[in-house]
Amino acid sequence: SIGNNIAWKNLVSLTLQLNRIGDEGTVSTGSNTTWSKLRILSLYSNRIGDEGAVSIGSNTTWTNLEKLHLHKNEIGDKGAVAIGTDITWSKLRMLHLNSNRIGDEGAVSIGSNTTWKNLEELYLWGNEIGDKGAVAIGANTTWSKLEELILYSNRIGDEGAVSIGSNTTWKNLEELNLHENEIGDKGAVAIGANTTWSKLIILSLYSNRIGDEGA
Repeated sequence: SIGNNIAWKNLVSLTLQLNRIGDEGTVSTGSNTTWSKLRILSLYSNRIGDEGAVSIGSNTTWTNLEKLHLHKNEIGDKGAVAIGTDITWSKLRMLHLNSNRIGDEGAVSIGSNTTWKNLEELYLWGNEIGDKGAVAIGANTTWSKLEELILYSNRIGDEGAVSIGSNTTWKNLEELNLHENEIGDKGAVAIGANTTWSKLIILSLYSNRIGDEGA
């Protein structure tokens, strides 16, 4: 019902988190092409899967979208790929997809997006992302405004950590959270060698496989 409303052409914020919304309701929301002023869409802690996420990612009329909160749902790679391939959200600042079922395929799509030049927060913790996905994220050189990269509780090893540590374009990075992964000395050395993150405030690497060399 809410997603079908075409009269709310001035809608700026839609918060429907902490409900029981599944794919059917989310598809309805994602199909709405009249909310061109929408800036905040919050649907976290529902029952949304790939079908719903694909609908949201396919919406090309939300060109003012700044915050998309879809964490704590049931979104997998298919949904994450659809979100990652959306090239119309040029104003996006916050993308929260933590605590879903996203693996490397979805993370590669997100990491390959070069249109989110205003992105400040990327939350992907509590998923199934490995080195391939982390490498794609680390290789992104268009997120120059990125402040928070939260990737803890995934399956990231040295290869992914090296890619992240080698990124010299995230000069506004304030928080890098990679704890509870599979990072060893090689990855830690790459992160420790980065001299461009002068604004870094929080670095979290506990519960990995780092030894003396990495420390």
